[in-house]
Amino acid sequence: MKTRLLLLGLLLPIHLGLGAAHAITSNDAQPGEPDPTADVPHDDSPHEEPAPPPDISGEVTLRDVLAATLTSSPRLRAYSWEVRSSDAKVLQAGLRPNPELSINPENFVGSGAFGNQVQYQNTLQLSQLVELGDKRELRREAASATLDRTRMEYESARVEVLGAATIDFIDLVAAQEDVRIAKLAVAQAEELVKAVDQRTKATIGSPLEGKRARIVMARSKNAHSEAVRSLQAAKQKLAANWGSRGPGVRSASGDLFTTHPLPPLDQLLAQAESAPERRVASAEEKVRAAEAALARSRRVSDVTVSGAWRTGRNWDDQAVVAGVSFPLKIFDRAQGDIAASDAQVEKSKAETVTVDVRLQAAVFALYQEIVQAKDVTEGMAREIVPRAEEAMGIAKSGFAQGIYTQLDLLDTQRTLVEVRREHLLAGAKYHRLVAEVERLLGTPLNSHGRK
Repeated sequence: MKTRLLLLGLLLPIHLGLGAAHAITSNDAQPGEPDPTADVPHDDSPHEEPAPPPDISGEVTLRDVLAATLTSSPRLRAYSWEVRSSDAKVLQAGLRPNPELSINPENFVGSGAFGNQVQYQNTLQLSQLVELGDKRELRREAASATLDRTRMEYESARVEVLGAATIDFIDLVAAQEDVRIAKLAVAQAEELVKAVDQRTKATIGSPLEGKRARIVMARSKNAHSEAVRSLQAAKQKLAANWGSRGPGVRSASGDLFTTHPLPPLDQLLAQAESAPERRVASAEEKVRAAEAALARSRRVSDVTVSGAWRTGRNWDDQAVVAGVSFPLKIFDRAQGDIAASDAQVEKSKAETVTVDVRLQAAVFALYQEIVQAKDVTEGMAREIVPRAEEAMGIAKSGFAQGIYTQLDLLDTQRTLVEVRREHLLAGAKYHRLVAEVERLLGTPLNSHGRK
């Protein structure tokens, strides 16, 4: 009974002295407070292997590409683990310091008055650090702000990944169209060779015309072969967005020659204020502010309360010892940490302003390029391409009738191929620029979508 009373006296200073010490348990939650470990999964099993890339073959649309990228992008998969890591740090930041148990035998070896363990004492001490100045809450707020920033970075990365996949899809559609144009050029060259051979047999043409026609055909085939190889590379690059190591995709279904009305520039500049990169910068400001508040809380000294049970050589000699200790803030008052954290707050504010200015300038410049590419694409489709095709029909007919020379026909063919490629480049550029603005703003440029 005497021993039990002494043990009770040992624990009372800890539980009642400052009301902050707690029993050693696996659960740190207070009454009425949710268990901080409840929402954190305890993964005692080996990590699962990442899912294999989706099997995307045949003809794909932009929707197919974005869905596969969103579910299987290696970069996004890595970011999901980063979010989980930050979430676990929030749990860790909210935990209280562990109590300390120490055993201190004294005077068990000595000489003279301390010999033969005459003055032997043994002290069993339990200590608990009590954090003051709201350190625990501020630490949890800083970790939560870091988690929010990580989530914003994940959202920004997701927009970037989807934007890159969109541009790769546009490049694939453009490569397909380039192959089609090159194939038409080969067909025209082969048709010219046949026409020249017929003229030569009829003694109307000259051998020089046949040589010219065959040179044009050989160059057209070389251009077609190069376009085919570029197409294969575009397929491989697109498939890499969802982690596939092979092209897989047979073809892409898209229209690069259709344009849509543009929203007003002022509307896009206003949307830039809530762009993903801007949200990341704002989240960074909150992290720095939370860290500054945590640094200022370190000016308040923490208190360590302790209670001990002391026995002498004779176990009937027992006593209870209690103590309170705290550091004196004489030299280190966290001055450096506070100044550094305040400087980081100002730096984050300046970086946010930099992001705002850069986004505004980028959106403005891209908008001008989009307007130009849109005008060129529409002008090519409305006027230039139809006239080049009409001129080609006239040149072919005139060459067959002997009205135009072979050089006239070759020049018209070359012009038609160049005009078709210019139209393709203008259409692809328009859609790439639209995709880039959507990546910056994190939202579709208009409600029409992209085919």
